[in-house]
Amino acid sequence: MSPNDAFLRRERIALSCKGSHVLVHAAEKKAHEMGIGFCIAVVDAAGELLAFSRMDDARSGSIEIAIAKARSAARRRRATADEGGGDVVSTIRLALASHLNVTGIGGGIPIVVDGQVIGAIGVSSGTTEEDLQVAQAGLDAFGTG
Repeated sequence: MSPNDAFLRRERIALSCKGSHVLVHAAEKKAHEMGIGFCIAVVDAAGELLAFSRMDDARSGSIEIAIAKARSAARRRRATADEGGGDVVSTIRLALASHLNVTGIGGGIPIVVDGQVIGAIGVSSGTTEEDLQVAQAGLDAFGTG
């Protein structure tokens, strides 16, 4: 052990490009079953975009929302629906203080492996419940794939 080992972290797990595409494709499959076009974003632990899909008939206004949900879930290390503790005013204040980089709108879920948040998936274009179903389908496939 060298003296500089105290300054290093070697145990980081990272989401691969292939892993991000597994999430997107599984989410798209669920969306097709539901008959709705969604915007689906997958980001790394820092909230930077790894994969994105704007399905046919997805709302163009949902592009940035899906990315924001994914970024928020990764950077805050919790589901976007958990932000603000259900208090709408707190959620709005948090969004404004973060320059809209944090959202309390459901549909963003962190990807956790061995207790580490390695990224997140964010989905938009349906209702909050539909967004969550599509996001969860992506996570479910990732866990088995």
